[in-house]
Amino acid sequence: MAIGITSLTGFNENPYLTVAEYKNAPTSIDFDNLVVGGNANAQDAELARVILRATSYLNEYLNQDLTAQLVTETQRVRFNNQGYIALHPNKNPIISLNTFEFGSTPNNLTTLTDPSTCWFENQQVIIPVSDSQLTYSSQGPLSFGGAGAGTPVFVKYSYVAGYVNTTLLTQASAGATSLTVVNGSGFIAGQQYRIYDGANTETVTVASSYTSGSVTVLLTSALAFTHAAGVAVSNLPSAIKQACILATTAFIKARGDNSLTMSVTTAPSGNISGAQRYGSDLKLALDMVSLYRRIR
Repeated sequence: MAIGITSLTGFNENPYLTVAEYKNAPTSIDFDNLVVGGNANAQDAELARVILRATSYLNEYLNQDLTAQLVTETQRVRFNNQGYIALHPNKNPIISLNTFEFGSTPNNLTTLTDPSTCWFENQQVIIPVSDSQLTYSSQGPLSFGGAGAGTPVFVKYSYVAGYVNTTLLTQASAGATSLTVVNGSGFIAGQQYRIYDGANTETVTVASSYTSGSVTVLLTSALAFTHAAGVAVSNLPSAIKQACILATTAFIKARGDNSLTMSVTTAPSGNISGAQRYGSDLKLALDMVSLYRRIR
């Protein structure tokens, strides 16, 4: 039996904002009455769902999910004149290539033993197969010389791509030199990340001793503030977060009402429909993220 689904990565859509991040943003939106008669927990739960819908809306426009995660893909590619294989993964930015297999048929794949020999550039990965110890031919694993330029090949590979966008799993106390996060995908030693915690927001740098993928993130210096579990930790571009705030705000607004509105850079513009305001928020959101859109 053949299964007609080629994607090997499970569904993993993560919101670009936490509820606290949205509440801390200057939106002038009443988010305490999203559920009629609901208590604070019900309001927060509904706000979280609206944020997730706004995230999904942005992902559809971007043609990708920008949250860092492990992805597995299958493709058919060809060797170039130098005997290399050029991969163009569906997600970016690419952080690491974890595994790579290739072969003349899907059921006869050879594993690249050392992915660190690969070259990353401009949303693609170059596999220097001709310089490795792999063997390949159109008849199976013989000598590499059987694969010339243009030879088709089946590949299967896993990689980490995207921006870190996770939350603290446990409280991180002031003076601590490590964080325990929900998802360790995407963290890189030496890189800086921001803990989004209102007035206590701070930037941290990952220590060189950090093990890639670990949920225990070692830091180069002690925390200045205490942060509760659930606080966001991210290096997602601020434009993406702001776009999600705008999209969430648009989804909350009621269509068809009339109110006095203030444009971003002008004086009050008078009495306009809610549907029109709804659309302007979304347009501004999409304008802000257009740089990150993946072209299929």
